[in-house]
Amino acid sequence: MCGIVGFNWRDVSLIRELAGLLSHRGPDQEGFYTDDDISLGHRRLSVLDLSLNGRQPMQNEDGSVIVIFNGEIFNFKALKEDLLAKGHVFTSGTDTEVLVHLYEEHDFDIPRYLDGQFAFTIFDKKRNVFFIARDRVGIIPLYYYFDGQKFIFASELKPILASGVDKSIDMDALQIYLRFGYIFSPYCILKNTRKLEPGTSMVFDISDKQIKKKDRYWQVEFNKRDIGFGQAKEILRKTLYDSVSERLIADVPVGAFLSGGVDSSAVSFLIKKTHKHLKTFSVRFEYREFDESRYARLAAKHLGTEHYEITLKHSDMREMIRDIQAYYDEPFGDSSAIPTYFVSRFARKHVTVCLSGDGGDELLAGYKRYRYFFILRCLNRMPNFLKKTIGLSLSLILKVHSSFELERIRELVGLERMRDLQLYERLSEKIDRRYLSSLLAGKVDFVDTTGACGSKYGLDAIQEYDIIRYLEGDILTKVDRAAMAVNLETRPPFLDHDMIDVCLGMASNRRLAKGIGKWILKQAFKGVLPSAILNRKKMGFGVPIKHYLKNELRDLTERYVYDYDGHDFFDRKFIAEYGKTHEKKDTTRLFWNIMMFNMWHERWIRRA
Repeated sequence: MCGIVGFNWRDVSLIRELAGLLSHRGPDQEGFYTDDDISLGHRRLSVLDLSLNGRQPMQNEDGSVIVIFNGEIFNFKALKEDLLAKGHVFTSGTDTEVLVHLYEEHDFDIPRYLDGQFAFTIFDKKRNVFFIARDRVGIIPLYYYFDGQKFIFASELKPILASGVDKSIDMDALQIYLRFGYIFSPYCILKNTRKLEPGTSMVFDISDKQIKKKDRYWQVEFNKRDIGFGQAKEILRKTLYDSVSERLIADVPVGAFLSGGVDSSAVSFLIKKTHKHLKTFSVRFEYREFDESRYARLAAKHLGTEHYEITLKHSDMREMIRDIQAYYDEPFGDSSAIPTYFVSRFARKHVTVCLSGDGGDELLAGYKRYRYFFILRCLNRMPNFLKKTIGLSLSLILKVHSSFELERIRELVGLERMRDLQLYERLSEKIDRRYLSSLLAGKVDFVDTTGACGSKYGLDAIQEYDIIRYLEGDILTKVDRAAMAVNLETRPPFLDHDMIDVCLGMASNRRLAKGIGKWILKQAFKGVLPSAILNRKKMGFGVPIKHYLKNELRDLTERYVYDYDGHDFFDRKFIAEYGKTHEKKDTTRLFWNIMMFNMWHERWIRRA
């Protein structure tokens, strides 16, 4: 992958400076284009056609169409053959060059023809517009800033932060972050800044300084098809195989992340069908309840991969937390960013591209929360007084017996949302009760999962939320920043759009059967993957943050949770009281999010 940046005025020195902030995304080449009213910059990680012919920005024959591109187009060879037949001239073996000629043929409809992971900007010189597009599910990031005069876009927030813009915090985004630990599109932590939504394109008129058009060219659809069990297995396996095969195209070494779960194991199995030699990578934790490395070793031995395992030790945590602040330039509270960065850094010593199993849980109902769908459907048919009685009973049980699953059920009943509302109100007087109340009720531009589960389409509603919000805002953001920090390109075969169509086109009971998530995937690979892999319990890819905050990272907790005075968003007195009165309860989620926000604020706002 690469890094792109541009803006609607000419400044040669500034575009070079801002592109330099993305050098970790593209260490191999750099390129620039400036005109009277625009500046474009590009940093390249060379994966296809490693020669100078692949340098960007790239133009068509008469120089009227200029593109800067980040990502991979997996069907570029077929597209290129068609364009050659129509008389277009190519000078490189890259997928990037396909974009300029495809734009000549199909104009603003170009994203609909692309199979891949991408974010790109085309400068149409004749129209004097920027055409900007992002892939269907948001694998590749794209930010843009617009204050009515200045328009800036970039692969990450860093160039925008360094552009001399207003760095005021967007309170809507802050509240979303506190609730979820990540910020989904279109929101961004900075005012006047947004993320381009997945599956969306945009036209910015440079002359008029206006966003003239936004088009949602793709969206999640559940088109159920009545197919038999045997046919469903066959289609799933064949589509995933095709997706994996496409993602092996590269002129650099390719490997795979292997956690020992069914998703990454299936991907690695399919790679081995065409690549006899495969390097796989996993991370090991010192705490057994967080460690799934034994399953990764089992899968690697069964598949015959050259497997590398790296241990994340207590002593590594402090270094990792500091490191990730430089690359996660927007507040990010998913603690699994640390092991993701750790294993990516190790993998980069051996390969330039890694395939992953990301997306399998969202498409095929693999998370534990999908099992609660059945509980939700029953609970939402009960009278409110009965739901409250159940919730209060669970609260009493939790006082003497801590259980994640009981906590989750209580949250689904609704009491946890009210508790969060009261907590955030006390945490900050800047919290807008009306907005947060709507947010916690699920009414701010995303699916109300609790209400939706009262219908027969409930499971679809939960999955839709995870695909359009959680996947893009958390999982894909985490992997992109961690891997690109060390110049590693990642490719998730499950998120091929044909694969998405197949998974979401199946009946719900193919995805979740008798409380078993990813049921059809497990059936498709029964007999070729070990039963211990297929039947194992789902484990989260996290770290023992609760332990670290109270022990090895206690000084950071004091500094960045209790004592940080770089802003006045949070009530420090309340935080101190809350930490003391809830000492025996789990404050991890709230305190970790606060610490990550404050460390981000110090690094990107206070010091800048």
